[in-house]
Amino acid sequence: MKQLFLFFAILVSFNIQAAIRTVSNNPATLAQFSIIQAAIDASSNGDSVFVHGSPDNYAGFTILNKQLVIIGPGWSPDKNLPHVATINSAIILSGSGTTGTEIQGLTTTSTASVTIATLGINNIRFIRNHIVFHQISITPAGTGTISGYLFEGNWFSDGKISSNSSFTLQNFIFQNNIFFMNDCCSSFNISGFTNTVNVLFNHNLFYGISGINNIFSSTDCRFLLITNNIFVRRNATNAVSSTFSNNITFNTSNNTPWTANGNIDGGGNVAGQDPQMVAQASVNSGSDNALLDFTIAAGPANNSGTDGKDMGLLYDAAGSLNWANSRNSRLPRIFVMNIINPTVAAGATINIAVEARTSN
Repeated sequence: MKQLFLFFAILVSFNIQAAIRTVSNNPATLAQFSIIQAAIDASSNGDSVFVHGSPDNYAGFTILNKQLVIIGPGWSPDKNLPHVATINSAIILSGSGTTGTEIQGLTTTSTASVTIATLGINNIRFIRNHIVFHQISITPAGTGTISGYLFEGNWFSDGKISSNSSFTLQNFIFQNNIFFMNDCCSSFNISGFTNTVNVLFNHNLFYGISGINNIFSSTDCRFLLITNNIFVRRNATNAVSSTFSNNITFNTSNNTPWTANGNIDGGGNVAGQDPQMVAQASVNSGSDNALLDFTIAAGPANNSGTDGKDMGLLYDAAGSLNWANSRNSRLPRIFVMNIINPTVAAGATINIAVEARTSN
């Protein structure tokens, strides 16, 4: 009992010491810093940096040997002033002390890559970001094992995640993400996942404009676990020696990727059938809009996952795995604020009505 009490005492002490710093480059929004890097430089291990949405872009930043949580408002915040926090230059995570860092609710432009620069950076969380026309590069110098990465609730618009055969990628989870691909700009979303252990793609939506565009780069993504996904006009054939379970394909150049390249049919896969999402027509036409309704009420993907849920994106009633909430960060937010009595006599009370919401 004394040991348990000591544990909780240490935990409470740690939480009390952690600081939250705010950033805004919009003069209309009050914050402690106007530049993200300045807030990071002032932060210590375990601190959080909240980046306000803004009509202006932010410069990129480097996190060096600090475990931080960087939180933006989300890629389409559901509130009266829905500004996003857009980063227009490189984001770099460097030094093994960066292990445990979380990047949440940011939008990157076509000039903003995300780079894992040092071997030994593990347990990184990318949550509810919008990656546009660029990549998350997990290619530090050296060789070794990289483990414990979570990609959840992200929207990849021609965005990529790349690594290479110098590393063993272990215990990676990609869940509840959209991977969209436009024919003009790239041909794959995942590359260099050559040596993998327990790398899971679960409940994602892959779609695009042409059924010939590959999700995985040419035969260098191996030993993956691919479950409960929807593939519309996106070809998963380039996966090698990977196990497919309870996925559905529609209008791809190869509707049975589980039969190619030594892949394994784990059962429950549905080939060449319409998933029947509510917004299926828009998905079929290649509309890159993450606010579409991807729910499923009937058809071959309905309640057909390994977990008894619909294939594709999750809309769980409780918890963080609800695509309808992925547009927002997981922080509570002010949805609307109104001044009840805008004309106030000197010394009188001003009344303000505030409505706040959370998105798990």
